[in-house]
Amino acid sequence: MKEKQVSPPKFSDTILLTGSQLAKWLRLAFVLVAARVLGPVTFGVYALMFSLVEFMAVASGSGYADYLSRETAKDENFGWELAMRLILLRTGIAVLVVTAAIGILSLLGYDRPTIVATAWMSLTLAPRSLSEAVQGVLRGMARYVEVLVIDLSLAMTLVVGAGYLLLHGGGLVAAVSSELAAACAAGAAALILGLWFWPRHRVPLETSSVLKKSAIFNAYGFLGNLYDRFDVVLLSKLAGNFATGIYSVAYRALGMTQIFGYGVLYALLPSLSRGSWEKSQQQQIERAMGLLISASFVIILATMVYAGPVVRLLLGPSYAESAVAVKILIWAVSFRFLNYCFNIVLLATGQERVFVATAAVCLAVNLVGNLVFIPKYSWWAAAIITIITDLVSAVKNGWHIRISLGRIPWPYGLFRSLIAFVVLLSITIVGGKMFDPIVVGTICLLMFLAFLQLTGILSEFANIWHVQSVPVAKLSQ
Repeated sequence: MKEKQVSPPKFSDTILLTGSQLAKWLRLAFVLVAARVLGPVTFGVYALMFSLVEFMAVASGSGYADYLSRETAKDENFGWELAMRLILLRTGIAVLVVTAAIGILSLLGYDRPTIVATAWMSLTLAPRSLSEAVQGVLRGMARYVEVLVIDLSLAMTLVVGAGYLLLHGGGLVAAVSSELAAACAAGAAALILGLWFWPRHRVPLETSSVLKKSAIFNAYGFLGNLYDRFDVVLLSKLAGNFATGIYSVAYRALGMTQIFGYGVLYALLPSLSRGSWEKSQQQQIERAMGLLISASFVIILATMVYAGPVVRLLLGPSYAESAVAVKILIWAVSFRFLNYCFNIVLLATGQERVFVATAAVCLAVNLVGNLVFIPKYSWWAAAIITIITDLVSAVKNGWHIRISLGRIPWPYGLFRSLIAFVVLLSITIVGGKMFDPIVVGTICLLMFLAFLQLTGILSEFANIWHVQSVPVAKLSQ
């Protein structure tokens, strides 16, 4: 069987994928505008609705995008055919999930306006089924410019919605309408791109095979999102809308930190998926891990310095507690980055079934912890349990990698970065009590960045994109 050379990942790929995620900072801008216009209590209702729709999205199959990226990297024609089947499958599942969710809300005693608004917001699932599937295929094809176009279509529509909220208000109706319009814009862009790249040759697929192989992504996605967002639902019922609004703003800020990890890791996924797990690939992922862990230290330092002033500036005094929540939640970012790396390794090596077991354990930890502590400690409990849950997830996935591959990838330059981080964080905290905390914190942040450069840690990360091409036999489906 003739082998072909697989091109190594390009640094430009990472830039484009990171840019695609940076477009989602515009979504964060929309959320911040909505939070300011709606106020903590009404925004708490919006946050609940958003979390519920995300539950529905992952239950219907948002995890299919990763599956499509991996399979398309092996065979583009197969990827497009699989995408069409999964779009239809996901749309059908979404109808059932939405029906069940609306019934559950009624049984839990939520008021009619909340139920109706959630039903309208759930209409975003139809265009999302299309846009996310097309993006999954485009990632596998390394067509990252087109991925960026879809994300920009969504983001720019939300910017328009944010402007409308600021100028005209409109409450929950305007917020939900903006979400729906943005999803439709992304869906339209995906439809155009999908038709443009659609292959001439069809690939026969058995429906039973598609259902069997894709089911694991439904299960993992649902369980993972359930433990990731269930604390919002529990806060809503056990601590009220104000606590939900305070916590949700901070949690959205934590969620945006995935932007950098997404760009680095998904640029590596095609090459990792096509080849066997060799030394060069291990070095790639270890350098990527080192880059992300160091980036997480930068993010934590910056958050401890600037969270308070930024929250006051953007949201006003009514969200003062959100600054504290951000400073607590941000400690989860290192574990999340580590876990993103482990997930990519497991996905690339075809071990996605591990995701379900890990998600089930994390769901148990999150659910029990929040049920016990939220009634007494409100959003403080939710924030701390989130950190614990992310730690559990990273440990469990690392353990599975140790068993299957014989060793756990280790972040490059971890100990040097960790020591420098601890020293400079201590100076930031202690020095901030004696002098201007912003000045002291900024100096420490700049010193940490200089440390990464002067010790060669940053330059070493460039080797992630300078590996030899690896031969790979054409994989049959």
